[in-house]
Amino acid sequence: MLRSLVGQTRTLARPRTRSLAHSASRRAHPSTRVCSDSSDERIHPALVKDPPVANPSSATDPWTIKTPPMPEPPKLDPSIKTMDDLVNSPHPEGRDHEETETLRKRLVYESRKRGILEMDLILSTFAKERLPEMNDRQLREYDRFLTLLDWTIFYYVTGKAEAPEPWKSSQVLHELRHHSANKGKTVRRMPDLEVKKE
Repeated sequence: MLRSLVGQTRTLARPRTRSLAHSASRRAHPSTRVCSDSSDERIHPALVKDPPVANPSSATDPWTIKTPPMPEPPKLDPSIKTMDDLVNSPHPEGRDHEETETLRKRLVYESRKRGILEMDLILSTFAKERLPEMNDRQLREYDRFLTLLDWTIFYYVTGKAEAPEPWKSSQVLHELRHHSANKGKTVRRMPDLEVKKE
């Protein structure tokens, strides 16, 4: 009698157990049924509150990085036709009678403080290599070149714009373009200043 009651209890309990487990799984995972019906319509809550935006472009972002337009060519006296005429003309900053060694030291400083990183690297390394060997005439030609605007120097040195006369036939500009090309693929950094011990 006892065995038959136990057997009946087990028989009645089994389907109920499966029913409870099945209903519990359905309650624990309600998204399973939703995914099968409309998986394409589900959107993550984070995207609803903060929807994705298009990548910035020149049409949507007013602060995109772009190279400034080419500045106007420097306006010189019409009587200046050659580089000799330019070097012998009055200096725009009143440095006509500057001593050679003083000029050389000043050009080291002005080659390092341009305001554009690319020009700082190109001119400072060029000054490191060439200034000690330049004579007075070459130093004054290089000095006149540094009186141009930074972006004008950048375009002329990198060859992005053709320099007008008298710069077109300048030997210093020719050397600067060769230095800027960096055909040896040298990793450049601003050279350290040399301090002479007295």
